[in-house]
Amino acid sequence: MRRLLFAFAATPVAAVLIAAPASAAMTVGAFVTRASVLRANPLTAIASPDFATLRSEAQAAAAQLKAEREARRAAGKPPIACPPAGQSIGMLEMLDGLAALPAADQRLPLKDGYAKVIARRFPCR
Repeated sequence: MRRLLFAFAATPVAAVLIAAPASAAMTVGAFVTRASVLRANPLTAIASPDFATLRSEAQAAAAQLKAEREARRAAGKPPIACPPAGQSIGMLEMLDGLAALPAADQRLPLKDGYAKVIARRFPCR
């Protein structure tokens, strides 16, 4: 199961703060729902077409967050989150954080849900 989760999260959520371009078409709720099915059936998850789709969506959201972080830095705006060097959020922790978001936040684009989870885990002080 750990290999599955590592493959699903090919990049730990530190990559959420440092990834590549995105589509942001998927909402938090859709992502959590589809990921829950894979999480419930880890032995068949890799064979599911949703596996690649969800991984791509996660990587896309991470890329968008990276671009946003860099744009905020360039504009002199404060960061959304302040993770300590070397700290990250694992995929299971991210999924749990996304699932715990209020109903209104479940309709947000995945990138915005990621940002909320990361900001809660690593608030700036």
